[in-house]
Amino acid sequence: MFSIGFILAPLVACVLIVAVNVYFGIHVIKREIIFIDIALASIAALGSAVGMVLFHIQHDDHSGESHGILPYLFSVAFISLASAAFSMLKHKKISIPLEAIIGISYAVATTLTVIFLDKGAGGDVHVHDMLVGSVLWVSWSQVLRLALIVLLVGTFHIVFRKKFTRMTDNFQEACNELKSPRVWDFLFYLSFGLVVVEAVNISGILTVFAFLIIPASLTAFITRGWIPKLLVGWSAGILASFFGLVFSLKLDVPSAPVIIVLLGVMLILVFIWYKMSHARNSQ
Repeated sequence: MFSIGFILAPLVACVLIVAVNVYFGIHVIKREIIFIDIALASIAALGSAVGMVLFHIQHDDHSGESHGILPYLFSVAFISLASAAFSMLKHKKISIPLEAIIGISYAVATTLTVIFLDKGAGGDVHVHDMLVGSVLWVSWSQVLRLALIVLLVGTFHIVFRKKFTRMTDNFQEACNELKSPRVWDFLFYLSFGLVVVEAVNISGILTVFAFLIIPASLTAFITRGWIPKLLVGWSAGILASFFGLVFSLKLDVPSAPVIIVLLGVMLILVFIWYKMSHARNSQ
């Protein structure tokens, strides 16, 4: 018998991730840095893996509250360094596009993470959780910590929304108008990375990436403007989360892949609707 109480914590966690990821997803698509999410997530995972190996923390220990702080601090440190590097490279004239550098960072960080985790006990479990997470078994303490991070980052971006949207909508113009554009670019990557660290610990890299890109891509076929895009993206993400959790319980399959598939189906259906509507209007 299905009980809403059983999926309440994972549903709240998904809603929190959707709430912030749709916002960042619109930024990411407009900035054409599609893989920044999985790059930052992999870099954060690498930092966590380095911390686990250096302090001989096993996967089971890392899951506990008492030992989780050291890998977390390493994750934040690695995210900070990556944010500084991406923000500096964005402002330099280099032959390689920033998106290519982000993709290379993802590949190298993921490979190094696997190498480091291979040296510790329970590494295969940690790699699995890093990719697909275990959102169905999230605890309320994890949800509370995620909510705190989302609240802090969300408040920061609401207060300085004009600066961030200006950097996204017209980067060159914003660089000429804003003081210290590198600093604002760094703060964008860093605040996003802090959310990614918490979200990946709950739902895994693939789910976080899907929440980032698919709802934001879906909105491009439906509406224009930041507020309408946020409302449409949030609605799609929340619906996919709810039905994904329900179907995963009823079908006895992992919840993250189901949620991702539902988001993909939504995107395909919206695209078909968009093409049909465009064809009718052109007749």
